[in-house]
Amino acid sequence: MIAARPSLPAPLGALADTLPAAPVGLIDALFGPDAPKHVFMLVDASLRSDITGFFDLDSIAQPAACLFDGAAAESAQQTAPWLVNLTIPEPDNPGTLTFHRKFFQQHWPVGSSLLIQTDASLDAIRRHLRRFTKLPVQDDGKLRFFRFWDPRVLRPFLEAIQDDAPRLRRMMLTDDGTPIHYTIRHEDTDFRLSPMVEELAGEPITPMRLNYADFDPIARARAAERRKRMADRICHDFARELEHRPRKAVEAAVNHALQRFGAYGFRIHAHLHFFAAWTVFYGADFETRDPTGKLLEICHATGSEIERFKAFREQFERSWSEAA
Repeated sequence: MIAARPSLPAPLGALADTLPAAPVGLIDALFGPDAPKHVFMLVDASLRSDITGFFDLDSIAQPAACLFDGAAAESAQQTAPWLVNLTIPEPDNPGTLTFHRKFFQQHWPVGSSLLIQTDASLDAIRRHLRRFTKLPVQDDGKLRFFRFWDPRVLRPFLEAIQDDAPRLRRMMLTDDGTPIHYTIRHEDTDFRLSPMVEELAGEPITPMRLNYADFDPIARARAAERRKRMADRICHDFARELEHRPRKAVEAAVNHALQRFGAYGFRIHAHLHFFAAWTVFYGADFETRDPTGKLLEICHATGSEIERFKAFREQFERSWSEAA
């Protein structure tokens, strides 16, 4: 949560006068001396049009870009997600900021858009985010639109994946590790969602996928129960080998395996159970340590899951028997 504050340091005083509708705490968080280099508005064009009464993102003075490309951008531009550059190069000498004033007066209070802070450029952040506009759902493999540009979708989604480091890394860091901060207006309060950079930077970049449970608290509870039962079974089947292994370490390995191999497109419970057990004994990301590289190649292959799992198991047993 962005804390309220009675006043701003002198360099930001002129900006506060220019943007009287913007909370001073938000001004400091967005444009203060410690803020990232750029501020971008991410907005659904149709939500913005509900307030303005017409579509205007293709004619505003601010640099703007649709997240869609080609024919999709042309046919759906009035309902598509857009990035608008709200960066203020000289906060102590801001000028008139007509677009900013209207934004904080009319749009920000109703929560129709969200703000992104990052050191990445407009083109770079657009390239990063547009890859997530349509994603496969792990439960059925179907491609679906992911409306992360709607604050009502993004905030609960980030909360749902807070323990899912691989996916959190994709949403909160660019591929080169540049942090992405999201600021969202929710029930008259401004929230800034920032990445734990040191924890996420070491995460390998994996394919981004969705789960139905991401958007359903009941489904998330059921998924958590399934993970618990899987950890119970592994602890029971390997009681002697895991006698001195903390239960939390086993659960963490199971969670990591389900997230990682689920991202590779494995969904059958029996297959995921094997991956979880192997992760418990051989460590996170064990498939990347196959000297032949074949395990990782199988993970990224496009054949049927049954065929891929059979090939993975054969290669895994071959690699580890040779290593032994």
